[in-house]
Amino acid sequence: MVCLPSTGLSGLQWRRLAKRMAARGHEVLCADFIGYGESDDWPRARAPFRTELDVDVAEALLDQCDAPVHLVGHSYGGRVALALALRTRTRLRSMALFEPTCFGVLRSTGDVIGLAELDGYDHDGGFLSEGFGGSEAWVERFVDYWSGPGSFAEFSEVERRSWLRSSQKMFEEVRETALDTVPHTAYVEALGQLPLLVLSGATSTLAGRRCCEILAGVLPGAEHVELDDVGHMAPVLAAAEVAELIAAHITKTEAQAASQR
Repeated sequence: MVCLPSTGLSGLQWRRLAKRMAARGHEVLCADFIGYGESDDWPRARAPFRTELDVDVAEALLDQCDAPVHLVGHSYGGRVALALALRTRTRLRSMALFEPTCFGVLRSTGDVIGLAELDGYDHDGGFLSEGFGGSEAWVERFVDYWSGPGSFAEFSEVERRSWLRSSQKMFEEVRETALDTVPHTAYVEALGQLPLLVLSGATSTLAGRRCCEILAGVLPGAEHVELDDVGHMAPVLAAAEVAELIAAHITKTEAQAASQR
């Protein structure tokens, strides 16, 4: 298994799932994307960040595996997982994604409602601007969008410093993600019948939930499960429930493959 985290978090966010699957005999590799966890910071002096650089990080983990993998991703990690699938579908056994931020599918399907909420993210036209991006106020707006108003204000000083450490890299990856144009048809062509579990939270953002609904609607191998009373950060705040669903998905995938052999 290869597990990919969301923006601002490290591979440690998947520790409950990793422990569960390791106990079942799976080798589990969890990525730290550039700027997060134990990885190096993204220096401001370098060229603008591109998501493909984190896709390279994920692919490097696949290179350590002797067989096709179960790929897991949350939010931005889900978007990276989909980008990786576009590169190398044959190296995947299944995918499990919690609210991947693949906003290009909203644009390619003309999802007016989802796009309207996403546009509201940048209601004053400044959220994606260089002058505002990466500031503490920018981080607060980002966190509050995904976790609910007032969430950043509740962070401890240590938590704030952790988020601000990589704020510039966060801004650049969020800006590219917000402007994503990869259409749903690209994923249909790449993934085909690949077993895919798409998870969402009933109290999450509309744009995030609509991405899940669209993927589940266009991909023949997809199953969509929406969890009650949880939001976008459920892989962290409801880790046991999310881990159980992903583990069941992998067990089902492997059982079906065994029966076909």
